[in-house]
Amino acid sequence: MGKIFYPDFFNDVFGPIMQPGSSGSFAGTSRVGRIARHTLLSEPKRVRILFNPGDHHMLNLGNMMDDRGYLGGLQDFATDDVRLFSAHELAREKKISYEFGELEADNAYPGSVHFELTGTGGDTASLTAKSVGGGMVATYEISGFPIHWRADTFGVLLQNAGQDIPEEQLRGFEQSAGEAFLTSERIARKDGASAAFLELSENPEPGELLRHFGPGTQVRVFPALLPVVTNAKRKPQLFKTVEEWRRVAEQRGISFVQAAIEYEKDFSGWTDETIWQYFENIADILNHQIHALETIGYDNAKDTPMLPIYGRQWNTYMQNHQTLSDPITRHILVHAFSTNAKLPGVRIVPGPMGTGGGYLFSALDAVREARGFSHRKMIEGLVVAAGLGALAYTHTNATGEVGCVGESGVCCAMASGAVTWMAGGDGKQVEHAASMALQANLGIPCDPIPGGLEFPCITRTIRAAVTAPLYADLALSGIDPLVPYHEVLGAIEKNFRSSRPGELCGPLCGINCTPTAGRCKAFLQNEVMGDKIKFEAEETKAGR
Repeated sequence: MGKIFYPDFFNDVFGPIMQPGSSGSFAGTSRVGRIARHTLLSEPKRVRILFNPGDHHMLNLGNMMDDRGYLGGLQDFATDDVRLFSAHELAREKKISYEFGELEADNAYPGSVHFELTGTGGDTASLTAKSVGGGMVATYEISGFPIHWRADTFGVLLQNAGQDIPEEQLRGFEQSAGEAFLTSERIARKDGASAAFLELSENPEPGELLRHFGPGTQVRVFPALLPVVTNAKRKPQLFKTVEEWRRVAEQRGISFVQAAIEYEKDFSGWTDETIWQYFENIADILNHQIHALETIGYDNAKDTPMLPIYGRQWNTYMQNHQTLSDPITRHILVHAFSTNAKLPGVRIVPGPMGTGGGYLFSALDAVREARGFSHRKMIEGLVVAAGLGALAYTHTNATGEVGCVGESGVCCAMASGAVTWMAGGDGKQVEHAASMALQANLGIPCDPIPGGLEFPCITRTIRAAVTAPLYADLALSGIDPLVPYHEVLGAIEKNFRSSRPGELCGPLCGINCTPTAGRCKAFLQNEVMGDKIKFEAEETKAGR
């Protein structure tokens, strides 16, 4: 059986549920680390985490907690595990020796990371993989075997002392697994060693695998890391443009929102009730996030070397001055600064960038309260936002790789469309608001300053939240932005494909050319990351 895989509401857009930080640089890296953990048959003892020198990744290491993501995942911490923040300290307590560095030369996979691992049992393994943005990951090689897997299924790597896995054993297992079996592939390393890689929609029992393939077979099981696991009953993508989305609603005699629910049902196989409940769960997490500073107390939230609590300054300013902003904007800003605080233990949901869900929800909640809209209407707004986000991933890479428009821009488009729906707009007006928001963000590079205390990201993400009601108003007034939403997304992708490497995203573009940015980079590398690049466990030293 083959696999059907396309952008989903809970895998790509509002996912993963995680500790606060970047979905690509914290959640995605922790998932890569977890895959690396499962390449070993024993507990990790030593690891080298290496990057392509041409990617200049070491210049940015630690800026968005990717170092903690990789190390935390290696210790099998899930994306919402608060221990990710203590990954360095916990790895050292466990006497795991580690080193971050660069490969001697670039490999064939730009932007990837390469793990070289040794287990406590003396076994060794390697992984070449990549966090591709939004918490999503892709593997390229596992212990030298070419394996292209996206952690959307349960993966099984079978080796039998260099011999081929018998065909009758593979076919027999396929029949016994039934609908849970998705794909199998024979693979070979450059040294001639052979193996097989299977993908399943249900978690296989290692003992059952050994009984089926024999005690001489070495079995590694990789967990599915996405909330919605690929299954054999998945249907093709229901719509790829807002126009098609509206047409589905019209042809089936259902609402614009229900058409989005049908999209998710086709992907996940979940029931209406399960999908609505998942959106309620997302809303609950986001609601706690946008009120976190108020709940914990502005004076109790602690500054860190990488991030001051800007919300404390904003709260003091509001208490002591007559602000220039209107009430809805002020309300959004209070929530947005709570989102920006990234308080450990306060779970978040991306949308699509790590804190994008919080910024988006800041706008939805403020508008709901100011205009008296119902809770149900706000949840419907989240569904509309999810549909717009899935379309963004359909036509481009909705991450910083294509520029800031792939993150704060898409977030702004999703929020603008959602607010339009909440205010009584129809599917066409939702598209107009999203298109206008996206057009306004086109062309801005994704250029977070390494060591730059959240700049320039904070200014753009806050702008995404506070301008959502503006674009909703423009769309509701009848203004047509001419270019359909999917065509703007196509323009983003075309600009990305025609740009030079590092022009739209990275530590060398945009605002990073300033002298101050250079001083921030030195602060990151010397003061923040100085003692975190390499750790050698004492037991390892003594054993030499």
